[in-house]
Amino acid sequence: MEDAELRARLATLEERVRRLEDQVAIHRLINTWGPAVDTGQAEAAAALFSEDAVLQSDMSHLTGPAAIADMVRSDGQQALIDQGSAHIPAFPVVDIEGDTARAIGYSRVYLHTDEGYEVWRVSANFWEFTRTRDGWRVSRRTNHVIDGGPQAQQLLGRWFQDHG
Repeated sequence: MEDAELRARLATLEERVRRLEDQVAIHRLINTWGPAVDTGQAEAAAALFSEDAVLQSDMSHLTGPAAIADMVRSDGQQALIDQGSAHIPAFPVVDIEGDTARAIGYSRVYLHTDEGYEVWRVSANFWEFTRTRDGWRVSRRTNHVIDGGPQAQQLLGRWFQDHG
């Protein structure tokens, strides 16, 4: 094998490894959200987001890590924690383009009851990420409950507009 061919193969391999590492980092961000909010770790939840991040749902519109931390500390979130909540994401589909990425997927929130657990909420999620000097961060998360209305379907449909 010639040096040029070897260098080209090595560069291709390095790019593939970087993409895999990026995917793992993004999956880690998504999967850290639930344990952080279910244990009231406001700073850990907020640290997942970039400084100008937006967390938007049919329940709220938050801008920046401080607002996200305040939500985790809120009476409403604390009531969910006290009842026994579990925010569970489905394995998302991730697309990375340079220093930005997007992901689409579902999430469920379970609440403990006297009979066991009930599904409290099932949502569609559209995530956007930015690579920062500190690693990947969520720049926007849009979350809509799946209730038969158009918002969740439109949110999920955004992925297919770009990916055929």
